[in-house]
Amino acid sequence: MFMLSQTSPTDWKYLSEGGATAVFSYRGHPHPILTGKVLRLRKTSSQAGGRPIDIDIPEPAVTFQQNIISRLVDPTYLVDLQIVPLETHWVETFSLHHELSRPPERRSTSTIDNSKRTAVLASDLVGGIPCAVEVKPKWGFLPNPTHLSPESKPIKTRTCRTCMHTHLKQTEGNNVAVHYCPLDLFSGSRERLEIALEGLWNSWTQSNGAINNLRIFHYGKMVLPTDELGLQVWSQETLSLPPDAPITSIKSKFISALLPLFLHNSLLQHISALQRSLDPLDCEGFAKLVESKRIQSAGSSDSINAALPIADLTQPTMDDWTSFVDIFLSQERQKHSSFSPSNLRYHTLAYLLSASFKDCSLIVPIRSQTDVTEMDGIKVIDLDIKVVDRIPGWSKLDKKIVREYAKIDTGLRKTCTEVSSGT
Repeated sequence: MFMLSQTSPTDWKYLSEGGATAVFSYRGHPHPILTGKVLRLRKTSSQAGGRPIDIDIPEPAVTFQQNIISRLVDPTYLVDLQIVPLETHWVETFSLHHELSRPPERRSTSTIDNSKRTAVLASDLVGGIPCAVEVKPKWGFLPNPTHLSPESKPIKTRTCRTCMHTHLKQTEGNNVAVHYCPLDLFSGSRERLEIALEGLWNSWTQSNGAINNLRIFHYGKMVLPTDELGLQVWSQETLSLPPDAPITSIKSKFISALLPLFLHNSLLQHISALQRSLDPLDCEGFAKLVESKRIQSAGSSDSINAALPIADLTQPTMDDWTSFVDIFLSQERQKHSSFSPSNLRYHTLAYLLSASFKDCSLIVPIRSQTDVTEMDGIKVIDLDIKVVDRIPGWSKLDKKIVREYAKIDTGLRKTCTEVSSGT
């Protein structure tokens, strides 16, 4: 049986990472299994008493994608995944070798989890082509106002969650996509798509490629705005521009290349509809539902952070996920999705699944001869299972985001426009 320990850490190149995994691209000698693949390794918190950042069961991503996500998203948009075994010594050596390749802000909060016994091999979507663009759309809808507080309602129904969160991160000194609103990207409108793509590009250049909403790869290497030679070579090969093309021309040609790919496909609208239909309560409504359940079951008015355990708030099993999707895709959905303590389990799974779609990314290949009638080779990635224990933290973050945004004078708050509330 093939083992990753047969490879050297030098056969792999650090590519990127998210909250739960770090991704490395195979760069060794031609191999029947590894060529054209990336390795996704789980991370753990580097804080005192560090804990796994995601679910501590053997690589649920593969089963989750095959059995759950593929029922909600056309499988042609999903990446081929394969579970591979790990050996502790190899992971420790591998982690040590690549540690300095990771961004400092990631190294300060997390490390590769050396205790894991399996990892995931996936198709390398960025390494073998002249240009692959990674776009992280984020939240594509405004919340249902039904369960919002009088204080948050005028704020949340005017400015989208992503734009408010961007403001908070900016006040904290982080690199963020200040010129980008996801509702423009999800709109399906040519004019608003152009605004979204220009906003992503401008934020990408101003942050020197540090934002996670837009990444550009040239044969697997990340293109950076300040790398004049790399940008020149990439724009020549991908966009057919002359060597002396100004940055404004590169931006214009880049937007023109991406625009038809998003215009002639409903994938973004589908993701937005899933996000919205899986999160009909907003975290405020979900917190109220949890409180109602606590009162019903224990006669207590404890908040969502109370220690009292509720069976409906336990981590879902794969059988739980299967049953949930059965209901979600059936005519029974409306009965189970009403605001009732008896439906808390349904809303727990829905809320977690919505969070997965809010955090996904798209990998879009740009080729010189792209058929604009379809999303040629686009893939949806980072659709991992979210952990139920994070829900209290999400609730706290939501309050912090709204509290900070409320400090802005009403007349200066951003207005984000949603095209439709259909599902």
